[in-house]
Amino acid sequence: MLLEEYGEEGLPNHTYYGDGSPIEDSVMEHLREAYANEMVSFPWEKGDVIVVDNILTAHARAPFKGTRRTLVAMAELYARTDLVGQACG
Repeated sequence: MLLEEYGEEGLPNHTYYGDGSPIEDSVMEHLREAYANEMVSFPWEKGDVIVVDNILTAHARAPFKGTRRTLVAMAELYARTDLVGQACG
């Protein structure tokens, strides 16, 4: 539905190579596999808290059922150049 409405370029989360060319399906599958291999998952229990650093951690939103409370804290804005030379992982 989104493709029909907005076209590929109008999708909210679509990525291309730096030159604007599309990323091949085989490369996307490789990237998805790499993310899956690094994924950490655990069974949530009542009272659990998670803190995510959006600069050091790639995260997603797995399906969730139930009630939860989400709190957000924002810090200084960073540019990619601010992170050059820092170890990640």
